[in-house]
Amino acid sequence: MSDRRQTYPNSVMITCRDMKASLAFYCDGLGFELKEAWPSKEEPQWASLVLHNQSLMLSADVEMEGEACEHDPEAAARWSEALRELRAGTPGAGVFFYFMVPDVDACHADITAKGIEPEAEPRSQFYGLRDFPLRDPDGYRLQIYQPIKMERCQSCGMPLADAEPGQMYCDYCTDEDGQLRSYEQVFEGTVTGYFMGMQKMGRAEAEAAAREHLAKMPAWAGRKVEA
Repeated sequence: MSDRRQTYPNSVMITCRDMKASLAFYCDGLGFELKEAWPSKEEPQWASLVLHNQSLMLSADVEMEGEACEHDPEAAARWSEALRELRAGTPGAGVFFYFMVPDVDACHADITAKGIEPEAEPRSQFYGLRDFPLRDPDGYRLQIYQPIKMERCQSCGMPLADAEPGQMYCDYCTDEDGQLRSYEQVFEGTVTGYFMGMQKMGRAEAEAAAREHLAKMPAWAGRKVEA
């Protein structure tokens, strides 16, 4: 196996019950490219796949033996423990694998035409992605996504005319590091800048209007409107 970290620094590996079925799902179905396989492509126990410069490794549900572990018995023991845990429960419970594609709707249509059944249609999310979920042959949860340009700030509702794909917030709602400001800061800016400054409301009326307005914004939807 080559040192793949130089090219694909972010990589995950999942264990599969049927390597050939998983390779068919990811390569023939989702469009991953098979880069490497060990010991062979015909009977792989491990494989390296790539989709738009994103790396995924597949490993067979088999005990490590021979060349794979003869120089590292501790690794073999850890692998055996991981297999016992996998066989005793649900594969990847609580884990979601996100893979980006250039056109999520085209990807959805393509894999559906190939007989793969996603769990939902593509949806545009408030966090700047358009995505859809599906599961692989072993039940691992996948999320196929594409960054999208948001029309409005998800914190204050201001139009995002020059936003980059995936950008959620406007410059007024973010600090110098691009992080979302606190609710108190955004609230005060909304009160003084918009409702008092532009709508000419008094302070008390502006505060009530700002609370009601921000409660509708995705960034603050979980907060209770104060009386």
